[in-house]
Amino acid sequence: MLRFSLPTTVLISRPKNDAEVLRRALLAQNKGAHVIVAPAITITFVPFKAHKDHFDAYILTSKHGVPAAVKSAVADVALCVGDATAEAATQVGLQAISAGGTSRDLVTLAQQSGFSKLLYLRGEHIHGDLEKDLNLAGLEVESSIVYRQEACAFSLEVQYELAQLKMICVPVYSARSARIISQNLRSFEGEIIVVAISKVAASGWFGSNPHRIILAQAPNSEAMMAAIASQMS
Repeated sequence: MLRFSLPTTVLISRPKNDAEVLRRALLAQNKGAHVIVAPAITITFVPFKAHKDHFDAYILTSKHGVPAAVKSAVADVALCVGDATAEAATQVGLQAISAGGTSRDLVTLAQQSGFSKLLYLRGEHIHGDLEKDLNLAGLEVESSIVYRQEACAFSLEVQYELAQLKMICVPVYSARSARIISQNLRSFEGEIIVVAISKVAASGWFGSNPHRIILAQAPNSEAMMAAIASQMS
């Protein structure tokens, strides 16, 4: 179990439920941790066209696609980008297989799976074109937008709290969230430590240059916790 002190405030800007999970994990490690929860993105599920055909498997790049997979019920297997998504799919009764972390890994997994007809359940905002990559790999893919990642501004209360701080640690999990968070922090005058789950996520940051950028050793929650911990001692 990781043990660390937190001299710096951690600004958690994940969607509400994910932010609460991370907040509890940090506080479990250090009860005196100073954590601000300020979601930069809210997840909104949207209606999608029902599919009559059966598919060999779903393609899931986020656990937010899992409810749509359950509702559509046109496959029993889910090929998932990472362990957290696979765990969420398993919990609802799907046979989930994790690619271990990146969209490139997911394409490789799909190629090696023996499946040919895939249903990609995705968010409105994506980085890269996974559907095209899967097509180029010789797979038949149909995609549906099943949720939106809507930007959120920080509340006046959060802005006031941030104005009192000299340094914050900001975990980022996607290029889009990094862009939104950096925009929300454009008036912050203290030092910023960005802890990114990947180079792609870090690439979304713009505006004020961070004091430093730390990349997780692997694109998963455990590596992110370790990366955050490495900056807090």
